Amino acid sequence: MFFVISGIILSCKSNPSEQVLLEGLQESVEIVRDQWGINHIYAANEHDLFFAQGYAAAKDRLFQFEIWRRQATGTVAEILGERELKRDIGTRLFKYRGDLTREFNHYHDRGQEIITAYTDGVNAYIEEALENPDSLPIEFKMLNILPQKWTPEVVISRHQGLLGNIGAELEVGMAVDKIGVDAVKDLYWFHPKDPILEMDPAINTSLLSEEILELYFAYRRSVRFLPEDIDPAYRRSGATAFFEEEKVDVYDSLSIGSNNWVLSESMTTDGHTLMANDPHRTIAVPSLRYMTHLVAPGW
Repeated sequence: MFFVISGIILSCKSNPSEQVLLEGLQESVEIVRDQWGINHIYAANEHDLFFAQGYAAAKDRLFQFEIWRRQATGTVAEILGERELKRDIGTRLFKYRGDLTREFNHYHDRGQEIITAYTDGVNAYIEEALENPDSLPIEFKMLNILPQKWTPEVVISRHQGLLGNIGAELEVGMAVDKIGVDAVKDLYWFHPKDPILEMDPAINTSLLSEEILELYFAYRRSVRFLPEDIDPAYRRSGATAFFEEEKVDVYDSLSIGSNNWVLSESMTTDGHTLMANDPHRTIAVPSLRYMTHLVAPGW
C-alpha cells in the first residue's frame, strides 16, 4: 500500500496508491507497506515522521489502541462495568504525577515534541474514522463504543508496570516479620548474592498482607471480555458456549504452553519452518509489538 499525507501517500500491492490529506503535517509523507505488512515511513522532518507513525499505527491497531487508552486512563469500567472498578482505581493510584516534560525528555532529548507529534497522528486517524463510523473495526460495533482521542500522557502511562517479582518481595517481607531474617535465608534460595533482608524501621511489618497488592494486580491483568459484554446482534450460541464451558484458564500464566515452539513447513502458509526460541512473551493477536521502518533527516 502506498499513501501521501499533507499529504500522506500510502501504497501496497493490493492498493497501488492512495492519497490522504491531513491537517498537522508540515510536508508530504510517504508510507510504503511491504509484503509483510510492515510500514516504511519516509518524511522530510522529524515531526512529520512521528505524526505519520501515529497515524499508521492507529489505522492498523485502532481497537487495541482504544483498550490501551482505557487501561492507561482508568476508564475500563465505563465499558465493562463494576467488575473493572478495582482495575481503574489501581490505574489511577499508580498514575504518574511528576514533571511530564522531564519524563517525556527522559526517553529522548526531544521526547515531548516526538510523543506529541505521535499522538497528534493517532488522533488524526481517529477523527478520520469517526467521520465514517461504519468503517470502524468490528470490535467497536460488538461493544457499542467509539474510539476516543489520545493524549501524550497515555504513551508514558504505567498500566503495564515491569515489576514481575513484586509478589515475591511482599512474600519475603511477610516471612521476615513472622520468622525472622535468619530463618528466611535458611528456607529461601537467594542467588547469586546474600541480600539484606532487614526491614526499614518506617515499615509496620504487622500490616503486611496480600491485600496490599490487590489494586496493583487488578490494573496489571489483561482485559477480559465476556459474552455478556457483546451486543446480542453479534453473539453466537456456539461462541458463547465455548466461553461458558472453557476448561483451561487461558489467562493463567501456567496455561500458556511451552516457552519454546516450532512449526513444521507443513503447518505454515509459505512452506517455511518457524521457530520461536524463548520468546518471553505470551503470543497474542494482535501482537504487542508493532514494527515500523522510520526514515527522515537524523533518523
